[in-house]
Amino acid sequence: MRRDDSGRFAEGNQAQTTHGGAGAVQAIQRGEPFKGLAASEERSVRAELQASGRAELVRQEAIRLKTACNLYWGAVCKAADDGDLQELDKYVKRYGWLAGATLRAWGQLADAEREDAETLDYETVLERLGMSDG
Repeated sequence: MRRDDSGRFAEGNQAQTTHGGAGAVQAIQRGEPFKGLAASEERSVRAELQASGRAELVRQEAIRLKTACNLYWGAVCKAADDGDLQELDKYVKRYGWLAGATLRAWGQLADAEREDAETLDYETVLERLGMSDG
């Protein structure tokens, strides 16, 4: 584990990284390729995109956002019922961000599904015309 003169981990060292997200964001900000856990996850995402397609990945993220949004709405309601204005304010802010992100994701899903519907697959066209080898 590389450390600098002050005893802190050296720049780019991922020894203290538990999820890899911070290292991935730093690499994006610097325009650098991913390393370690982030590089491994990028390979997984590329394989998933190839196997499932863009619309399915967008659908998964939209569902995850909506799930988190619903959970935060429950927290908003509880804080309001409890009269805890500090918690209510915190939860309303997070809920609002999630609600906006969720709505944008549903719109992106509609766009992705429309693009998929408009894309002609050569093999599928031949099969429907009864001209495929299979």
